[in-house]
Amino acid sequence: MIDSPPASRQLLLCAALALAAAFAIIVAAPVPADAQVEGRRPQVIDTATLDFAGRQVRLFGLQGIPGAQTCTVGTLVWACGQEALWAARNRIANHWVHCRPATDVAADADAAVICDLGGPGGPELNAWLVEQGWARAAPANVNRTGTAPYAEQEDAARAAGQGIWRGP
Repeated sequence: MIDSPPASRQLLLCAALALAAAFAIIVAAPVPADAQVEGRRPQVIDTATLDFAGRQVRLFGLQGIPGAQTCTVGTLVWACGQEALWAARNRIANHWVHCRPATDVAADADAAVICDLGGPGGPELNAWLVEQGWARAAPANVNRTGTAPYAEQEDAARAAGQGIWRGP
């Protein structure tokens, strides 16, 4: 005859499983549009998406460069997406990253955040990525004014041949 565990052990096991499931749901839940998110060294998914211990946020006003993207300089093909990921990871390095909801978001645009390195008021990560050519400015329809938030930064990066805008 096989002995079953005592009822108290079964109850404890069920409670532990329920707690673990609840924790997984909370950690995996999307960040509300009005929530601030911060932490040290978030994972860089692409140059427009950060992951803070399972909470992903999208950076406002830019289009990220996928890690698998390649670029061409003359006849040379290079892994510009991988280099963009490295650049974003190196820029974040060991900094504390504080992300706040973007307030200039168009009603039909996805919720997104603006992130500062070192805490509120620190260097803005979103602008830096576009200025250095490691992200593109988002189309003009992402904010209320109908302008591309980082268009000037992208134009300057293109003109200087920064990041993915390297030319022959």
